[in-house]
Amino acid sequence: GGGYGGGYGGGYGGGYGDEYGGGEPSGPAFTMIDDVDGVQKFLDDEATEPAVIGYFNDDTNKEDIEVFESVASSLQYGVRFAYSVEDDVREAYKAAKSGCVVQVYLPPRFFNEKYDTKPKKRFPGKTLKEDALTKFIKKNTLPLVGQKNWKSNEMYDGAGVPVVTLFTAVDLEKNPKGFDYYANRLRRVAIDNIGKLVFNVGDKDDFSYMLEDYDLELPNKKDVGVGIKDGNKHYAMTESFSVDNLRAFTEKVLAGEVEAKIKEEPDYSSNDYGGEDAEEEDDSDSLVVTVTDDNVGEVLSKDKDVMIEFYAPWCGHCQQLKPTYKKLAAEFDGVDSVVVAAMDATANEVPEGYDVQGYPTIFFAPADGEVVSYDGARDVDSMATFIKTNAKTIKDEL
Repeated sequence: GGGYGGGYGGGYGGGYGDEYGGGEPSGPAFTMIDDVDGVQKFLDDEATEPAVIGYFNDDTNKEDIEVFESVASSLQYGVRFAYSVEDDVREAYKAAKSGCVVQVYLPPRFFNEKYDTKPKKRFPGKTLKEDALTKFIKKNTLPLVGQKNWKSNEMYDGAGVPVVTLFTAVDLEKNPKGFDYYANRLRRVAIDNIGKLVFNVGDKDDFSYMLEDYDLELPNKKDVGVGIKDGNKHYAMTESFSVDNLRAFTEKVLAGEVEAKIKEEPDYSSNDYGGEDAEEEDDSDSLVVTVTDDNVGEVLSKDKDVMIEFYAPWCGHCQQLKPTYKKLAAEFDGVDSVVVAAMDATANEVPEGYDVQGYPTIFFAPADGEVVSYDGARDVDSMATFIKTNAKTIKDEL
């Protein structure tokens, strides 16, 4: 992470504060394809994610390659990028003449021949411009019905139209038919709403914290719910799920006939998110230590008790936790052997032994002990009590 958070102990200022995730990503944002077989291999590698592949002539497309790499860096959390400058690869994919071809592929797992028009779309320009390529990718990476997960969230939020989500139990490996059952029903309504709505299916446990935004309650294993999110406006379908009920619900929402639940959230897009209360968000006094690739060994060196949060810059729930987490760090001010730390997991390598599946994820690493996941309540008292109870070093100091 380049110049991130003012080094060890400065943290939450440059990193977790002003930008909420400066830092450079740890690896390149794209893969290089060296042979003809590599294209299909790359596409098959992650069947649930969209992909963008560029075919360039090394000599004549230097500027296009720079644009491609720059767009890859900005969109890499939701889309996979690869490119090739090999002549035989370009020839095989009909890019030999112009030498600058970019193809955008829908996630193969969610492409449906009956409903989705084409599995890939070619960028129409002969040369690449950053804005035009970014817009084209955002418009063409969402299948008619996809999966809502932490990677795709950003693309859905940036789609510019309301998002229809069906919440159910999702397990693509163990129960692929369960997902397809609902996805196929959503497609029947989605096909008539192209350009007006986007549709996805999300796991109700992974996104349990979002259900209250819609006023949805799905306590039982087989419960299914549908919500529509339009900016900070949330709508819940009150009828049981069926294609006809869904169609009627979407029509009513689009016609403005359903009352929305408004979720008040700070504006995360600006650096001083928080608007009026920006003074409260001054991070210069924060005692949370920003962890990067450069200092992770030092912070997690096993001689201190460390509470560490893994967050993502775009994650709203990480933002909501932030003031609480700063207060937690302040609680242990003066206790040198306890560290309250945070790492941008999208810009740094998550250390071994920390299984981060979503954001925010909190772990506790006691001095010389086994790392444990913190699954308790996310308020200052609960977290502080957990640290005091499990810390190896502070029995004497507290």
